[in-house]
Amino acid sequence: MAILLLAFIYISFISLGLPDSMLGAAWPVIRSDLNLPVYTAGIISLTITCSTVISSMLNPFIVKKIGTGKIVVISTLFSSVGLFTFSHAPSFALLCLSAVLIGLGGGSIDAALNNFVALHYQAKHMNWLHSLWGVGTTLGSYIISIFIVYPEGWRKGYLVVSAFQLLLATLFFILLPVWNIYEKDNNNKSSNIRKNERKKSLLFASAAISIITFFFYCAIETTTGLWASSFLVNYKHISPSIAAKGTSSFFFGITIGRILSGFVSMKLSGKKIIRLSLALLFTGIFVLLTDVPQMIYLFGFALIGFGCAPIFPTMMHETPKRFGEDISHIVISMQMAAGYLGSALAPLLFGVVISIIGVYVLPLYLLILLFILTLFTELLNYRLNKKAEGL
Repeated sequence: MAILLLAFIYISFISLGLPDSMLGAAWPVIRSDLNLPVYTAGIISLTITCSTVISSMLNPFIVKKIGTGKIVVISTLFSSVGLFTFSHAPSFALLCLSAVLIGLGGGSIDAALNNFVALHYQAKHMNWLHSLWGVGTTLGSYIISIFIVYPEGWRKGYLVVSAFQLLLATLFFILLPVWNIYEKDNNNKSSNIRKNERKKSLLFASAAISIITFFFYCAIETTTGLWASSFLVNYKHISPSIAAKGTSSFFFGITIGRILSGFVSMKLSGKKIIRLSLALLFTGIFVLLTDVPQMIYLFGFALIGFGCAPIFPTMMHETPKRFGEDISHIVISMQMAAGYLGSALAPLLFGVVISIIGVYVLPLYLLILLFILTLFTELLNYRLNKKAEGL
């Protein structure tokens, strides 16, 4: 049963990625069908993000009351209902209401599953699970592309994904007894993180630093994914069709990188993997600063994606080890919330930068974010070493 549960968790990570690419893929047709201004897509996206942040922050308190298993079932149902109402929405207001449900469901299940996997499974599974999020985003846009050729076909696409989420919620409900076994086992484990007040203050200060690192990592990932094509077209004067491959190369690098990092995690520590990833990130960004043939820029974005790949899942998996199993659900929820905020704010800020300076500063912007990420990562390592030494 434990293997069956892990299999469904793998499937659930695919489902987490499905809605993330559907709105962008379907928006041109949704806007036309409902006669909406272009900018309203940003409002819907922001609504999902805000709901996800709220859900992530509330997750540890809800899990404490009802447990991870029930949270996963309820959150998946929320997502299913949100996608269903989105598929039937006759107006912008109902699209936004549906977006709230999608965000609430997505944020809670994301935080709950990340904590559960960090507690009960090896680092390789965390990496492979996050690689399946990339598979989900690819499938989401593909599903829309299948149905969008028909009149109001985007509604059918959302309906199909809603049905899949409902099926998944049903399967998770059937597996509730297995979830409960894991929860009981985890509750019986003792924690020794509060040996004295000095260690306690050091621990929570370190947790705050860890939360900040998630903000800046997600800032790098989302900014690159959103503005890569614009950088290649408007500054490097590459054709839109090839520039789109630059964005695809970035996400391909993330997906392949996470698959490979699952194997690497069997040999190297999380600290070494993150440091290697930061070096790869720097190398990829440096490529964008050089004057090279077009295809090398695609390689640069692929390298950035490859560097990004292990950071999020590795930091997530290290959380219980770093801060203790008894507060890992709180720290992970805050990390997820910070990540969502970084994903929302950093690309928006760069949009302002573009309007003032120009898109050519993308590599410099990414280098600044990378410098801050590296600074906080090493500060976190330093403080955790102090904790390990009992200082």
